[in-house]
Amino acid sequence: MHLENNYASTWLRNGVLYAIYKEGVEINLYAAKLIMEDRLKLQQGKALPILCDIRGVRNFDMAAKRFFSTDGFALIKALALISNNPVSQVYSEMYIKGNLPSVPIDIFKNDTEALAFLSTFTELQ
Repeated sequence: MHLENNYASTWLRNGVLYAIYKEGVEINLYAAKLIMEDRLKLQQGKALPILCDIRGVRNFDMAAKRFFSTDGFALIKALALISNNPVSQVYSEMYIKGNLPSVPIDIFKNDTEALAFLSTFTELQ
């Protein structure tokens, strides 16, 4: 199953949930909740490793950041963020260090590195 909204495309493949954010989007609280709702539909109550490609995101507002750092961690076994923008990468690193997430999380420049990280948390289905 593949779910898509105005902000992201989400699907499950080989035990990894993919959330690919669309180009040029700005993520506010409404968008964050919609993205999480799609993710939870696909997960069907099961914790999974998540590959989240944020390269297309123009901005996350403060309410969205707060939501993702609290409720947004529901049913996440591990999180790999993909960002190839140096500024976005620095902000992501500061965000991770400032929020001390309860799941393993790291930032990568490409899918290959991200999937290698997530492979240790994957149960092939």
